[in-house]
Amino acid sequence: MAYPRFGSMFVATSLLLVSLCLVPHVSAQLGGSPNPDINIDCPDATVEIEVGPGDSRVGSVTCTLENPSIHQEDINISVEEIGLSVAYPGSVSVSSNSEQTFTISWSTEFNADVESFTSSIEATVTSVNGIPWATGNTKSDSVRVEIMPFGRPWIDMEGQELYLNYGGQSTLNFSMRNTGNAEDTLSLVMENQSGLEEFGFTFEYSDTSAKLGVNESKDIILTITASEDIADGSFVVILQVDSQLADESGNPWVVEDNFRLQSIAEEESFLSSSVDNVPAWAITTAMVLAGLAVVAVIVVVVKLGMSRSGSTTSEFDFEDDLGDDFDLEDEEFDDFGLDDL
Repeated sequence: MAYPRFGSMFVATSLLLVSLCLVPHVSAQLGGSPNPDINIDCPDATVEIEVGPGDSRVGSVTCTLENPSIHQEDINISVEEIGLSVAYPGSVSVSSNSEQTFTISWSTEFNADVESFTSSIEATVTSVNGIPWATGNTKSDSVRVEIMPFGRPWIDMEGQELYLNYGGQSTLNFSMRNTGNAEDTLSLVMENQSGLEEFGFTFEYSDTSAKLGVNESKDIILTITASEDIADGSFVVILQVDSQLADESGNPWVVEDNFRLQSIAEEESFLSSSVDNVPAWAITTAMVLAGLAVVAVIVVVVKLGMSRSGSTTSEFDFEDDLGDDFDLEDEEFDDFGLDDL
């Protein structure tokens, strides 16, 4: 004879209740409780969700279900909503007098704000030995979930070129920005600043560090001066910004940008650059020879004039006459002291 569905469930439940009452000695032998029950235990440690660039943005916890009874049980799992995406099994089967684990995972978007939550997890007996258990036994535990802070500095500086004459000065304007998800202190350094200073530059910053909130920025003015005796040079100058928050978390993060810096030295005249390196005797000799060359030119001009005004048949012997009138071996030039050179 077929029973209605409700009658079947009633009979099954009645038989289960009767069995629970009739088997205390069996449960004692098996070491389990005759009454359906469940216990749940989740770790006390906080579930941390990292939300920086490259992070999974997921945090998980593994909880344990313990069935202290002598029955096979189906357990319903429910997790309190805390505003994050969550994944977990809706139901878990646990054998008699045994344990079973399950995992809960929370996730959020990139760069989410720092925040802490507490989520309650409940485990309820819904079936005993394959028979629905209307009475239900519910146990709960809680898990702390935290979105972790991360540091991410940034530097905003368009490509620039600075040309500095000797003794000149110029300024460079840029900003550093906090693009992390928590208040952070950003610091600015210049790569190889000491080498550039030795070359002849000096640098003055309006600020080299700033404590900034999320998405806040700080304008920086860098004043650069070239010394009076600086040489010609061309350099690619690299500026770096790092994050204190990133350093403290063990994940250092440094960003950089650069600009071109050129120096223009003072131009020196030929005389000023040459005279300092020429001996005095050489200068004197050059002046004497230059004077003699002028005299020789005058003599040649006079001779030519005289030859043209004289007889047309007369011949002008340039070498003889010039040698007679302008003899470099003449004693008259001994006064110049050329023999001593």
